[in-house]
Amino acid sequence: MSNLVPVFYEHLNKMEEKHLACGVILAACKTLTKESMELIKQDLGTSSGDGPEIALHYAYDKNKQLFGILLEGQKLSNTHFYALRVKDYLQEHKLLAGSLLIASFPESSRSSGQMLMRMIQEMREPGAHGEIKIYEQNPAQKEGPASILLVNHDETVNEFLSIYFQRKGYLVTVANDGMDGMEKYQEVAPDLVITDLNLPILNGYQLMEKIKDISASMSKIMVLTDKRLEEDVQKSFAMGASDYITKPFSPVELEARVKRLIS
Repeated sequence: MSNLVPVFYEHLNKMEEKHLACGVILAACKTLTKESMELIKQDLGTSSGDGPEIALHYAYDKNKQLFGILLEGQKLSNTHFYALRVKDYLQEHKLLAGSLLIASFPESSRSSGQMLMRMIQEMREPGAHGEIKIYEQNPAQKEGPASILLVNHDETVNEFLSIYFQRKGYLVTVANDGMDGMEKYQEVAPDLVITDLNLPILNGYQLMEKIKDISASMSKIMVLTDKRLEEDVQKSFAMGASDYITKPFSPVELEARVKRLIS
């Protein structure tokens, strides 16, 4: 998981809850030290320059070499304006290593968490040096089928549900353990996660906890398990599950409940 996510997600979530705009700038950057980050904060400050004071939050992902700025309350036009200043600064200090990508919630996406995750994924594609790209939710993502991540150690269940939901028009990704599920979750940012509780490496509770940490409002979670104890049901809902189904299950009922969650 990119460390930009935990740094920015809390702020994005607050803006989303208050129905306020929030801009995000990501830049491919050379290695930044703690000292150089402090210098950037000092030089760029908390103001857009000629405009009113705005709250800015900075983060740097060392592994992905991504520099990010979150601009509270800023729409896309103001975010683009400020990105020009950021670009000039990074170029002047020979820190820029590629392109910049900008977006603003809710103009760019219905979900701030989903927007951030997909921006980070898009930055994997190299862009022209100094180019400022505007993140646009892929039309296929807007109008295409909903996506489901199946996390189950039972390959028979995964195969059956994968075929069943693909025939119903869903995009389906399969993971066989909790760790694989977390990695696939970050890759595809699904609309719905259907997970068992009995999983190798990371169990279902640990998987839900990690998903909740990075994107509480991004994906719905449905538990599909053979655990029938009331304490498991209560714990699952307390950890963010939106539905709980026990095995054996009816595919028709399961599909109806999936539709209810992500329609």
